[in-house]
Amino acid sequence: MHKIVGLFLVCWFAACVVNAPPPQNAGGGGAPPPASGGDPGVVVGATVIASNAGGQSCPAGSVCNWRCDTGNCAFACENGAVCNVTCDGGNCQLDCQGGGQCNASCDGGNCGYSCRSGAQCNLDCDGGNCRMPCDDSSTCNRRCDGGNCS
Repeated sequence: MHKIVGLFLVCWFAACVVNAPPPQNAGGGGAPPPASGGDPGVVVGATVIASNAGGQSCPAGSVCNWRCDTGNCAFACENGAVCNVTCDGGNCQLDCQGGGQCNASCDGGNCGYSCRSGAQCNLDCDGGNCRMPCDDSSTCNRRCDGGNCS
């Protein structure tokens, strides 16, 4: 009987360890808690971009932090939103709409960033071959380390 009870306790403990919930940002540090779901770039309350690229949109007045490790991601930053995008895999798209503030880095290159009229954009392309057009009434800081950017 003691062996059965002991075996039951070991199995119960193992089940609790395997199914334990992820830690909840215990360190503070000012970092946002991890998003629920599988993709760390998922933003709660985000909507899908109405374009051929698909992707996520940061609602007006929100702050969105996106990370795309594998590349080929698409994001839109609405009027009044603050968007921070890190694209390590390259081939990402960002549409920073008027009134938005966008900070984007593209380590893999071949990214397409758009900074529309009235937006503030800090765009960084380490892999080169990025398209970073900025409308006349937008404020843009662009850096292209890999060359061949437009």
